[in-house]
Amino acid sequence: MKKKSKKKNENIWCNLRLVLIGIIVTLGFFIVVGHLMILQFIKGKDLAEKAYNQQVKKQIISPNRGTIYDAKGEILAQSIPVDTVSLNPGKVTYSNNKKVPDEIIAKGISEIFNITYDEMIEKLSMKRSVIIIEKKVEKDKIDKLNSWMSENSITAGINIDEDSKRYYPYNDMASNLIGFCGTDNNGQTGIEERLNDVLTGTAGKVVRTTDLRGNAISDEDEQYVASENGSNIYLTIDATIQSIAEKYLEQAVNENTSSTGGNVIIMNPQTGEILAMASYPDYDLNSPSSYLPTGYTEEEWNSLEAETKTSSLLSLWKNKVVSGTYEPGSTFKLITAAVALEEGLVKTDTPGEFFCSGSYQVADKEISCWRSKQPHGAQSLKEALCNSCNPAFMQLGQRVTAKTLYKYYQAFGLFDSVGSDIARAYPGTFFKLDEMGPVELATASFGQRFEISPLQLITAVSAICNDGILVEPRIVKEIENTDSGSKEVLETKEVRQVISKQTADTMKSMMQAVVTEGTGKRVAIEGFSIGGKSGTSEPPVGREADGYVASFIAISPIENTQVVTLVALHGLSENANHQGGQVAGPTARKILSEVLPYLGITSSLSTASEQNDEELLINVPDVSNLTFNEATIKLQELGFNVKSNTTGDPNTSVVKDQVPKFGTALKEDAVICLYETENEEKPKTQVPNLKEMTASQAMNALRAQNLNIKVDGTKGKVVSQDPIMETVVEEGTVINVVINDDAIYSQ
Repeated sequence: MKKKSKKKNENIWCNLRLVLIGIIVTLGFFIVVGHLMILQFIKGKDLAEKAYNQQVKKQIISPNRGTIYDAKGEILAQSIPVDTVSLNPGKVTYSNNKKVPDEIIAKGISEIFNITYDEMIEKLSMKRSVIIIEKKVEKDKIDKLNSWMSENSITAGINIDEDSKRYYPYNDMASNLIGFCGTDNNGQTGIEERLNDVLTGTAGKVVRTTDLRGNAISDEDEQYVASENGSNIYLTIDATIQSIAEKYLEQAVNENTSSTGGNVIIMNPQTGEILAMASYPDYDLNSPSSYLPTGYTEEEWNSLEAETKTSSLLSLWKNKVVSGTYEPGSTFKLITAAVALEEGLVKTDTPGEFFCSGSYQVADKEISCWRSKQPHGAQSLKEALCNSCNPAFMQLGQRVTAKTLYKYYQAFGLFDSVGSDIARAYPGTFFKLDEMGPVELATASFGQRFEISPLQLITAVSAICNDGILVEPRIVKEIENTDSGSKEVLETKEVRQVISKQTADTMKSMMQAVVTEGTGKRVAIEGFSIGGKSGTSEPPVGREADGYVASFIAISPIENTQVVTLVALHGLSENANHQGGQVAGPTARKILSEVLPYLGITSSLSTASEQNDEELLINVPDVSNLTFNEATIKLQELGFNVKSNTTGDPNTSVVKDQVPKFGTALKEDAVICLYETENEEKPKTQVPNLKEMTASQAMNALRAQNLNIKVDGTKGKVVSQDPIMETVVEEGTVINVVINDDAIYSQ
């Protein structure tokens, strides 16, 4: 009985074990199946990707960034090969595989790169697999690094990887226009940013199957996707014209203490091509953050909060020609006059059509003329434009009406964002039409209490100069595919006919009268037909600290106009000269006097006085390779004064250099300096202040400094000089001065 019971119990436990084993096996089966299902259906995609990444190696092929050229093929921005230097801490070894001590690494690296010994020791102590020493390293430093590694038999652990760096050969030329790239070679500002997609290109890659060690298993499965290099861009900018504009803009800003700088645009009205776009202050594109604002010491600037410094830099980098707005002042009277003529509301020469008593009452406001103490009295439209008379244009605006003005503002493109391919552009800021009361209409008629960009203004005036046809301003001339060599030429885009050719011709004739008879007299250039309009904008209410804006817009020639130039100087003090005709006008004149001959624009205009002046000028001969005695005799026979700089015998010593250069046209008694070698240090002197001197006084002041003079003008006093006062120049240098009479015209 007991045996049966015992056997029965053993059978029960045996069965239980079998059941338990079966359950465990079943559970294990379901766990394995479940895990496989998770791997297959839930994690399958990620695991497959990881396996692929372990087995497949991708090598990215970086594209070359396109080059930016001027209209004649001068390089303005290009990418040059540089390197990134890094090291693997703990893996820097000698040729015998022994580890290089950290102290030796730190000493060598700190002597070559911009990092101190202590900083390098600290970096080496960090638990990192890779330490970046310096990016965008140029060849001279790489050569030093390679020499140091070779001298110390260091063969591993220091990495030199190919990279590229954006380089700007002209440094600060057209800096606000071109913009710059960041460390990733992507554009940050200006054209570099706006056309980044065109310049950047598309990266390529090489894909190959590898083993666990990263070695290629087979070349058969290798996939190669070629990179597409960025396109080259040819701008409409001419580097020579740009440099002329920048030279005289900087001079004007400094001479007139223009606290917030200024800008110049030169445009071909027939094609919309921008020949120059200059802003001042500018900055070095190769080092855009290295900037010390006027009025700060380096210590003060470095102590400023980062936010303040960033705000100042962003303002410096901004292209205010496109994205900055201002009140255009009396230059805008050209638009008001063109609208009135086109609508048949006025004629140019009707006597007494407008009257100036020194001010004009509009609603509850009495608005003064700039010449309130000497009212203009009765005037025709042409006389009002020549006089830049505000009361006359307020009366004209009332005749035209706000609704009609706004219709033409739209047609002239003043409500549009012009130049978005150049920089971030904004439309003009105007009152809404239903908010245009009598006072707003009056001020708008002479260009105040609304804001537009300089580019919008010059585009609108260019339409007047292009037979009334508005064209889009353009900065890009051609886009070149660097892989195929094909070029896409960007054609002129005509937008619309805004005014008739007859109205346009009438306006240009009146603009010429402004220069020959009115507020633009200081822009006249003998031998060329010039037209234009001056402008003076007072600061908006509540923003008196902004100061005045003096501007001038000039055109040439009158017939078949090819150049429109806008000069604007900002932040002028009320207590100093701030009138557009007196401040911006002479700058426009200087620019055009060089740009027009450079472009081959000539005029049949000539005067007897001009011919007589030319007869009095003597071309300096080439006296190089003559002895000093021979050269002196030859120059004295022509009427020149000679200053010999030789330590040898004048009978045997030979002239190798002269200042001024041969071919320079000078008057009798000019100083010619002779030198034994071309590269010797020449005597220098400081240019005196010639402002308000007569021509003879200026000549005497310069002769006392062994300097020469070239006078532009026939009577009056010096209104501008180039180079400016206190500039250090070589003896014999020719100083250009402009003289003019004390005309009462100033707006």
